[in-house]
Amino acid sequence: MKLTKLTIAAFVLTVAVSAVHAQGTWEGPTGVFLNPLAIDLAQTKTQVSAHYLNLQPVGGLSTFGVTYGAAKNLEVGLTYADLSAGAQTQFEILHAKWIAVPFKGEGPAIALGGIYRNAEGGKSTSDFYAAITKVFPAKTPVIASLTLRNTDGVGSGLFGRDTERSFQVGGFLGVQALPNLIAGVEYYGQPATDDWKDLAVRYIVDPNTFIDAGLARINKTFSDQLAVAVTHQF
Repeated sequence: MKLTKLTIAAFVLTVAVSAVHAQGTWEGPTGVFLNPLAIDLAQTKTQVSAHYLNLQPVGGLSTFGVTYGAAKNLEVGLTYADLSAGAQTQFEILHAKWIAVPFKGEGPAIALGGIYRNAEGGKSTSDFYAAITKVFPAKTPVIASLTLRNTDGVGSGLFGRDTERSFQVGGFLGVQALPNLIAGVEYYGQPATDDWKDLAVRYIVDPNTFIDAGLARINKTFSDQLAVAVTHQF
């Protein structure tokens, strides 16, 4: 079954832009729900995250990921994804991200990374990306990020492999509305299908635990769907 648009809830960092306030994307790298950000987990820090996107009446997308701060400015991880939308498909997703330019003063940070997806009984796909993230301090802090990636995955690999690799652009803009409440919007370009978008909020339970929820726009058939996620670090 071909889905023309997939959206998953998205969230932002606090003004400090520390990894402790960043969830894992649905594929695993530290960032927003779709876009990796130019941050990483502290060395020896571990993050676990679970995501669910309601795709009723045909099923849903569930993921569970573990990411580890393997070294200074370097994180690696593994995510398991289960897609039930007309048929059942499982994915194993490996990812790594290196912070090429860390945050310093008011300047942006830059990250380079890769994602490899192994689909059960299907074709593997991969992404290579660069992310640049900038914080604009204010009474209501704003964070903006831009992602450029080279990919051959249709729907980030959920719906097969494209015949040719292409460059796709993604973006994120968010605000910290309250000390424990964050809101943001996100865009994620896709080859051979409609681009992904989202709008959501995040509730910070404590410095290590976050609960995320939002409306997920899938396509005209599914209309708005609910997306939820839980992230914990230790």
